[in-house]
Amino acid sequence: NHSYPHCWRCKSKLIYYAKDSWFVRTSAVKDRLMALNQTINWHPPEVGTGRFGGWLANNVDWALSRDRYWGTPLPVWVSDRDPSVVEVIGSLAELEAKIGRPLGTDFDPHKPFIDELVWPGPDGGVMRRVPEVIDTWFDSGSMPYAQWHYPFEGEAEFRAHFPADFICEGVDQTRGWFYSLLAIATTVFDALPYRNVVVNELVLDAQGQKMSKSKGNVVDPWEVVREFGADQVRFYLLDSSQVWVPKPFVRSAIPETAGGFFNTLRNTYSFLALYASGRPEGGGEETLLDRWIRGRLAGAIRAVTAAWEGYDATTGIRALKGFLDDLSNWYVRQSRARFWAPDRDPDPTAVRTLFDCLVAVARLLAPVAPFASDWLHRALVGGSVHLADFPRADDRYDDPALDRAMDGVRRLSSLGRSAREAGNRRVRQPLGTMRVAVAKGVDNPRFRELLGLLAQEVNVKRIEVVGSDADLVRLKAKANFRSLGKRFGKRTPVIAERITALSADQLRQLEGGEPVTILDQAESLEILPDDVVVEREVATDWLVQSDGPFVVALDPALTPELVRDGLAREIVSRVQRLRKDAGYQYTTRISLAIGGDAAVLDAAHQAASLIQGETLARELRVGQELGRTEARDEARIDEHQVTLAVARWTE
Repeated sequence: NHSYPHCWRCKSKLIYYAKDSWFVRTSAVKDRLMALNQTINWHPPEVGTGRFGGWLANNVDWALSRDRYWGTPLPVWVSDRDPSVVEVIGSLAELEAKIGRPLGTDFDPHKPFIDELVWPGPDGGVMRRVPEVIDTWFDSGSMPYAQWHYPFEGEAEFRAHFPADFICEGVDQTRGWFYSLLAIATTVFDALPYRNVVVNELVLDAQGQKMSKSKGNVVDPWEVVREFGADQVRFYLLDSSQVWVPKPFVRSAIPETAGGFFNTLRNTYSFLALYASGRPEGGGEETLLDRWIRGRLAGAIRAVTAAWEGYDATTGIRALKGFLDDLSNWYVRQSRARFWAPDRDPDPTAVRTLFDCLVAVARLLAPVAPFASDWLHRALVGGSVHLADFPRADDRYDDPALDRAMDGVRRLSSLGRSAREAGNRRVRQPLGTMRVAVAKGVDNPRFRELLGLLAQEVNVKRIEVVGSDADLVRLKAKANFRSLGKRFGKRTPVIAERITALSADQLRQLEGGEPVTILDQAESLEILPDDVVVEREVATDWLVQSDGPFVVALDPALTPELVRDGLAREIVSRVQRLRKDAGYQYTTRISLAIGGDAAVLDAAHQAASLIQGETLARELRVGQELGRTEARDEARIDEHQVTLAVARWTE
């Protein structure tokens, strides 16, 4: 009893026979094949050194012939008298010389026509073509030459395009196209056929199984493209992992990953188009925020360019995603007041900065999303992105101190929002004081200049930068047993106990990347930063959140003035919602009436200029009705009942 082979497609039983075959003696150039392979940049490298390199190291002669009807006929003629008399024909001109007549312009060099051509052999027999055709991989491997009809013509085009800078195919082509290209180039031209290879792995189903028609788990690509668009599908596949990693295809993840990116891109452009018309000209003095985002753009251009040049689309996409997040969720959000304010044109510098960033994003995105990038580029500058130059990084905006400062501000703002949430303090409720502690090297002059932006983001009146977080939190040491175990073995429990007694100064030293020394049985032992996890406990009644050395503490106390300001901001939010419900444009001027209890009326009186400026209210009536009302709302803010009424303002 033995296992029986079956066709993997139709499941028919198979039987193997030994057959005669024609071979190319590739084993004769084995060393040269291996040497040329060492000069190829494989992505990933392990395919070139492992799977493909191993195939070359164990090279056997190439069985070139196939017993089929369709295909390129093997150009070998054998005497019917003596089979050792063999002639291999290298061109149609040579074939014409053999048969003694022209082939004609309508000659078809395939079976059965090629088999009709015979001529007398040198041994007195008749030279007849052998019945075999050539392995189709020989056709594929001949592509660099056949596409130009080289060496018979097209030499200039061939020389200009050979060797290829880049090819890509599936991992199953290790012994197919990758090999046939190299084998033919080596044996015929002693040349390298390609410089860079990207090896695509398989796209699997959502459960990680290989897609197969027989299993019924194949996804129709055209159906997916119709549903999501070609750019989104391509973006999802490239973003989820490097192309040389097996990739489970999860349909629902496409709108979550790619959809989020393209929606952000569209919304950012819409924001620019809403507040700025036409191509911006000029611009004034740049703010720190402008210089920061241009510096981030320069970094993104370098990262994406390096990734594209290194044939790593995934790393490039992720760098581009990170920059778009910086642009949309930080720069635009912090710059809204510069783009729109009552009776004032947008700040030309902010407009120019956002415009330049979006143009660069379109050009960086073009290789990955050719359709969306072209739409964006045409909308911005009027021409195709695929005819534009690729961006170059502007080194003038390299400012490491500004980068550290802005990163610190962003981390602190995130901690501030978390502290508010933990303390049940609404974002629109101003707070009095926020104290912050930052990592070493962050508290520089740039950081101090950005404190106003941080105060605005967290909605606090004052920010105090403390030199140490000692007054805000208590530091605690937790032993990292994995790290300690590798170094101290059985002594680890005792060392871990000693670590819990480390002082606050020692813990800060470890956080700074410096080791500390402890004593165990009169022996000095060095404790490394990786040996300890530093944790923080709240030491005050303030609202505290921390992330390593970055600490935020918010004073939770609400004075009557703060409560009044918070109520006014809530009123503004309700009016904005009422404007939207009424269908007003963002430029529509309104008349506004605010009614409610004494606290509401007092807040409206005290913050009248804020309310009017934010809502475009040219007329504000506090405690009075409008003569004409187009939209009305009854709202409750905490324990206060608020009545709002709006109408389009007329002079």
